[in-house]
Amino acid sequence: MEFKDVLPYIVSIVGSVVAGLWSYFGSRKQFKEEIKRLEKQHELDIEKERERFEMEKEKMEIEHKHQIEIMQKETENKMGTEIVGTFFAEAIKSPAVQKQIEDGINGKKSNRKNRR
Repeated sequence: MEFKDVLPYIVSIVGSVVAGLWSYFGSRKQFKEEIKRLEKQHELDIEKERERFEMEKEKMEIEHKHQIEIMQKETENKMGTEIVGTFFAEAIKSPAVQKQIEDGINGKKSNRKNRR
């Protein structure tokens, strides 16, 4: 076999090897760029999630403070009502207040009789 007979095969093999290497290195470069792009996208997504988490956390803290304020006001109202109720109950038991109530009732009765 002579070199002339093998030459077409060598040319096609070398051409195939060059094309294969070119394709390999090109796809490898594209793959690295794609990985870098994905890493950057993931970093942005993570940052976005962190911000969303912080906003949710802040919202929950504000709601919690509001609930505490509502509970404190309800407790103050209940205590105030109980204090006022206790004050009036004790005041009505007092003989001086009972006398004033009786005088008021008797006074209204006498005013009604005088009007007629």
